[in-house]
Amino acid sequence: MLDFAGDLMSRGHDVAVARVRGVDDNMSRPHRHDYFEIYCLEAGARNHWAEQTLYRIEPSELIVFPPGVEHFSYGDDGVAFQRVVVYFRPEAVLYPHVLAGFAEVGVTRPAGVRSRVRQVVDELLDVQDVLGDGGQEEMRLLVTQLLVKLQREERRDARVSAQGGRIAEVIHFLHEHYAEPIDLTTLAGRFYISPYHLAREFKRHTGATVIGYVNGLRIGRAERLLQETDHPVGRISSIVGFANVTHFNRVFRSRTSLTPSQFRAGATPVREVRSVGA
Repeated sequence: MLDFAGDLMSRGHDVAVARVRGVDDNMSRPHRHDYFEIYCLEAGARNHWAEQTLYRIEPSELIVFPPGVEHFSYGDDGVAFQRVVVYFRPEAVLYPHVLAGFAEVGVTRPAGVRSRVRQVVDELLDVQDVLGDGGQEEMRLLVTQLLVKLQREERRDARVSAQGGRIAEVIHFLHEHYAEPIDLTTLAGRFYISPYHLAREFKRHTGATVIGYVNGLRIGRAERLLQETDHPVGRISSIVGFANVTHFNRVFRSRTSLTPSQFRAGATPVREVRSVGA
């Protein structure tokens, strides 16, 4: 089976996804890679071998392989299956503390948030299909959101600190409400913590300020609207949550090196090029 997502990762992507259907597509030998893999089974049944342990997963279940773990998968003879793989480098995750809960191979059965997990996976596929190489920033946001949702579920060997869980709740809220007015004081009050404490812990866990993080979500959504709709720039600015188009233009350019109009026209920004595996 061709590994389309793996090919994208070999070309320097931080996040890549692929949906595949197949029958009797079994790996002949174990493999490993230097990035995370989330294997999401949508139909059929699959067996996964990793670290001297055999895992069997059913539809709507996921298995996570950390970087460097040798593994392979196979199915029952003649049984069709459909799966999505999500590959991501550790540095693609916007707040590193979440990765502590995914340090070992583990199976997640996200019954409580199944539809929301599926929604994020579908958005990852859509962004990659529509924006191509230009969709990496939004895909980093989406894979972070996916981990937040999975972190809430029962998981084998999950290790999440209480404070990390609180910040995860804040980030989940921001992903759901980024288009609304957001200010530090109101946000802190919603989660019953002081603005100072929220600002400090949010920065420590994510490396960004609250407003900087929100602006990243807004610009990621704006990029999709610029590509997929003919809405005027001013309307897109309002849809994603900016109070005025001047501020939107300034933030958009600072994050993409392009104006919204240039981005819509398909101009290529000047970006740092990293070697594969860096």
